[in-house]
Parts: sequence; structure tokens; C-alpha cells
Amino acid sequence: MKKRWKTSLILAAGLLIPTTVWAAGSQITAQLSPQIMMLLEGRVIGTPSEAPISYNGKTYVPIRLVGESLGYEVKWDGANNTISIKNPEEDYPLVKNDAVEILTTEANYDYITSMDSKSFLGGINLDFTYTLTKDVSRPPVIVMETLTKDHTVLTSETKLLNTKAGTYKDFIIGDKNRLPYSVKMKREDVIKQMTEDYYYRIKIK
Repeated sequence: MKKRWKTSLILAAGLLIPTTVWAAGSQITAQLSPQIMMLLEGRVIGTPSEAPISYNGKTYVPIRLVGESLGYEVKWDGANNTISIKNPEEDYPLVKNDAVEILTTEANYDYITSMDSKSFLGGINLDFTYTLTKDVSRPPVIVMETLTKDHTVLTSETKLLNTKAGTYKDFIIGDKNRLPYSVKMKREDVIKQMTEDYYYRIKIK
């Protein structure tokens, strides 16, 4: 059964930086807005490389970012200059337990140096809040998957939720994977690159 999403996308105004964009064979000057915060049902989406732009009095956001955040599959057909948006074979997040409502999620990118000091190991830790609308007989399960930008699943972590009705804060610590970055990189550069190369998705069952 397809799930109908009721979603709000909020843009908070921020700093504007000039950038050049090619549109329909014409060169235009728009404003890159990296400090505009995009919220999807209270959850921050996007990375510095996916900043919105402002042009001619309007704000534009990456269609892939928004589409995939809403649970759709977005594909670009370069040969035909076509963007395809459709329901994926398996929708995410998959909320199969109607008693659970995810209120907020916040991804924290973390890494350490390997024991041989030759590479970094990194992953995503997730802070989240949720409401259990009624008492349930068995604990609902939240599943967090960490993926690469080409949609390859690297890790999958699960955690049991509460069984009593109420609102709760919780967290998931993601497994760490070997990162393909130089150990000479600065911490802020590693974190920035991780936000561009890795993302997460969740489901409740």
C-alpha cells in the first residue's frame, strides 16, 4: 500500500552569495544561499553543497534533495534532458507502526582515526524524538541505514522504542566505516565531505 505523505518544507532566510547558473542555454547570475535552512517536518535536510539559490525574487531548491527526502526516487536522463520522479520500489521512511510518530531527527557525523593511523573511520549518529500515541504490546523498532550518495547501504542499526504512550528523546550510534579520505585532512573538511558523501534513512516497524 502506498503511503501518502503530508509534508511541510520550510525555508529560513540566510546569507546570499553570488553564483552563475546555466539555464536553457543562457547564463544567469543567481544568489547562492548556503545559510538558508530547509526543514522537512522539523528535520533539517541538505548539505552545504545542496544550498538553495535565489533568483528573480524566488528561492529554488535541489529537486533531488527534496524529492528523495519526501520518499520519492529521482533520476536524471541526460540523453533526453528529463527528470523522472516516482515512488521507489520500497518507500522510505517506512512507517509500518501507526502508533509511532517521528517528530525530529538530527544527524551527527562522527569519525575517528584507525588504530594504524593510516585512515579515518566514520559514521552517522542519529538523535531523534518521537511520540507513541498509544500503549502497545510489543516495542516498536526503529531502523537506521547509512548509505553512500549512490544509494549503497553500508550499515543498518536497530533500536527498540518504548511501549507506553508518550513523547521521548533517543539516539542511535551508527557503525563506523573506513572513509576514503586522507588522514591529513582537517576535521572540519572531513565532516563536510562526509555530509556530501553519506546520508541516512529510517523506517519504523
